[in-house]
Amino acid sequence: MRYMNRFQGLFVLSACLLSAWASQALASTAGVFQFVAGDVRVALAEGDERPAAKGSPISVGDTVTTAKASMAQIKMGDGAIIVVQPESKLTVTEFSYAGKEDGTERVQFRLQQGGFRSVTGAIGHTNKGNYMIETPIAHIGVRGTDHESWYFPTATSLNGESAEVGLYNKVNVGLTYIQTSTGEVAIAPNQVGYAASALDQPHLLGAIPGFFNRSFEPRSARSGVSQPASVPPIAAQGGRSALGVDWGTWHGVVALANGRAANGAVPAIALAKMASPAQTAAFPPQVITATYDYVGKGGVVMDGATPPTIGKVNTLSVGINLTTQTITNYSVNATAGAQTWSGNGNGTFTQFVQPGPGIPLVGQCSGCTSTAAQGSAGGVFAGGNRMVTDFNMATTGPGTQSIRGNGLSLAK
Repeated sequence: MRYMNRFQGLFVLSACLLSAWASQALASTAGVFQFVAGDVRVALAEGDERPAAKGSPISVGDTVTTAKASMAQIKMGDGAIIVVQPESKLTVTEFSYAGKEDGTERVQFRLQQGGFRSVTGAIGHTNKGNYMIETPIAHIGVRGTDHESWYFPTATSLNGESAEVGLYNKVNVGLTYIQTSTGEVAIAPNQVGYAASALDQPHLLGAIPGFFNRSFEPRSARSGVSQPASVPPIAAQGGRSALGVDWGTWHGVVALANGRAANGAVPAIALAKMASPAQTAAFPPQVITATYDYVGKGGVVMDGATPPTIGKVNTLSVGINLTTQTITNYSVNATAGAQTWSGNGNGTFTQFVQPGPGIPLVGQCSGCTSTAAQGSAGGVFAGGNRMVTDFNMATTGPGTQSIRGNGLSLAK
């Protein structure tokens, strides 16, 4: 129960943040920690050090240091969101904001190692030169944007991805530039700028380095994300209102499930709320692993049969590792008519969490024309302790046979 309570608390923002912000009226205060996961320290401008905590302030001159598998999210006084990535060191060197853009507003960060993501607030939208990021080899100018910056003093491996020495900057929205003593490069959305040293001419990379895909994204303070009711009514409806889940079967309609069209009788599960990919990426890494086991709600349909043959999920278990953002083991066993299917697979959250392509499954079918089978599986997390997942499998030999199904699983 302790695990589930910690996980469910991911999406709750205490009202004490507001009071903490109001109580810190000092001119030097730049922002407040919204979320902290793992080992995060703050070296104060006056020389002391303290652990970072949700609701605590950060002031001009303070340096945030994150350990491996640790992160922090800061809400700045102008509304900007700063996500400090694992194994990073970031200093707020300057912050001035009087509540309006009158030319005196200014923010400057110094990135000494590692990375951070910034969704800018009021500063930099009108007076664009008033937002600046320093690094030991170059500086980054920001033009009202959502961007990610990484600086590596030495060649390293980050979450299994190699990174060469230098400064990297990726733009999601807006525009930035990297400037060194030898020149500068402008960076547009979905581009990455790079400078190897202070004497290097910055340039655009031909591909986005893999470590950007492992970055923590800004987290929402809301309790989940509402999903509109854009699917047909569910026949034979049941559910658990406390979980925000309804289940049943669609009959005689064309249903869209995660953008996929399906005809005929389709086992269906509808979520009132689910965790977005951004929230999933921000699950705190100190809760390292979990296993989601099937709770008996969901179903299977055998494709190609007239009328469709409805089956059942016998067992379904999904193991996750939050530190590596991976599905460590996906195991399903299902029966439809005289066929019994089993499949196993693993992969990344990026693949698994809808609308990703799904993780690959390999298995077999007993009772099919050929026994070897393969397919894929995807899913969504809802509130942390529950998961809705769908899967499909098909035989690989002559006379292809296939199934598709889904299920509701709860974390142990």
